[in-house]
Amino acid sequence: MAEPETPPADEWRRSASEQAVAGNWSACRAVARKLLLVSPRDPIGGYFFSLATGRLGDAASSGRSADWACAAIPRPVVVPLHKELFTLQGLAAGHRDALRRAVLVSPDQGAGLFNLANMEVRRENYRAALTQLRRANAARPLDPGTLGEIARILGLLTDGAHPGAAFLRALALSPSDFNALRNMGLWQRKQDRSAEGARWFRRAVAVNPTSREAQGELGRALLSDGHLAEGWDRLERFRLPEWEPPIDGLPRWDGGPVRNGALLLWSVDKVGDELLFSVFLERARQAAGRVIAVVDRRNVALLSRLHPQVRVIATLPEEDPADPDWRPVTGYPLEFAGRFFSAQPADLACPGGHRSLPRKAGSGGGSLKIGISWKSDASLVGALKSTRLADWSPVLRQPGCRFFSLQYGDVARELDAFPEVERIPGFEPFGSTLAFAEIIADLDLVITVANTTAHVAGCTKTPFWVLLPTGFGSSWFWFRERADSPLYSRARLFRQPVPGDWEPVFGDLAAVLAELAAGR
Repeated sequence: MAEPETPPADEWRRSASEQAVAGNWSACRAVARKLLLVSPRDPIGGYFFSLATGRLGDAASSGRSADWACAAIPRPVVVPLHKELFTLQGLAAGHRDALRRAVLVSPDQGAGLFNLANMEVRRENYRAALTQLRRANAARPLDPGTLGEIARILGLLTDGAHPGAAFLRALALSPSDFNALRNMGLWQRKQDRSAEGARWFRRAVAVNPTSREAQGELGRALLSDGHLAEGWDRLERFRLPEWEPPIDGLPRWDGGPVRNGALLLWSVDKVGDELLFSVFLERARQAAGRVIAVVDRRNVALLSRLHPQVRVIATLPEEDPADPDWRPVTGYPLEFAGRFFSAQPADLACPGGHRSLPRKAGSGGGSLKIGISWKSDASLVGALKSTRLADWSPVLRQPGCRFFSLQYGDVARELDAFPEVERIPGFEPFGSTLAFAEIIADLDLVITVANTTAHVAGCTKTPFWVLLPTGFGSSWFWFRERADSPLYSRARLFRQPVPGDWEPVFGDLAAVLAELAAGR
């Protein structure tokens, strides 16, 4: 007697499972789609379609399929599938509860705990993430990725234990683990050991040369130690996808003269950094002949004033400029133009000094007029660069000084608590930087953290003091272990002695300010 023919649905379920085991996700999805066409409410088809779609990178479709399949599968019958479906739901839509359900279904699976920990990190719930990672380490002992992540989270917690041992343990288990190598580099940079950080980033890049993040981290570590040529090269690799010029197909500038047209310099960074790197505009003009600079609208008036021989605009016109000599024929990102002129930090100083607005403040008797700015809103490192106005008490008590707020953002409550800091009528910190610079030009001194205010001050002849964090928060162009800046001749730098400790900085500021006021 002939065996009964296997129903197509059973065959497709088996085929989808085999394709999934083999990692053939396109074939798995195609088979699951056939199954669902024949049996639209088949939960196994929904499961494999969701799983394959997620592996192929379509998280939204995967999540929707997981929602349906999860509801369709009877829980007492196919419990193991729910762990995968809950995971797919959580990863697709960022649902923490779905990832928690996945862990409840399979509490001893380190991968589920690791996923949940990553979700907590994205929510900045570092302690909760650390708890899940320690559970993952217990379920999957000595996994290098888990140990490296534990070390990273410990580093994010201000009262966390010393993470170096965890990094070294992870590397001892897997010396070529990319994440462990990169984490060790990041930790070294956080401790203000950029040379050591660069050493670990080199090893990470050797393992994974295509990692843009590791190339960028290596570049910043090298630049901060004054290794400009290689540092720019590495950082360019990181920034390459953002390098699309405003004109499609515009050739890259090679640093030489430009004939029958102009060099187009464009910015891929923020308002303050545009002002910093504007020091390269005059050098680029001298090298290329004609320069068009595309910058943030807020900077157009100020940079046009400082660089009258450069055409400074916010957007390129749809048609070529009427004068063919000003038609862009080659281009380069403004932030990296310095690579054509600078082999070491000392070379960054523009001959004749940074172009700047003249001072309006008088010298001699009377109180010093001092503008202050105490925090940054930079997305990644703003908190590391920021202080509280309350921290400035030793400075604000100095006699012979009047203090004016140059701080942007909603700081009314802080200013109400410190009436000794005066408000400037009509001050619009998010308006034209030319107006901002003219206010600063009427002051005797600016004291600021490393934010846009510092760079606006750098475009004036007003002296300014910059408060710098140690480690991650200090951008490469402030370099390390120096009290001056090759880019700003009127800058004086006050650095934290150890990461996170501002108290000695304000003590030094108060002492130096007292001497300045006394000698006035």
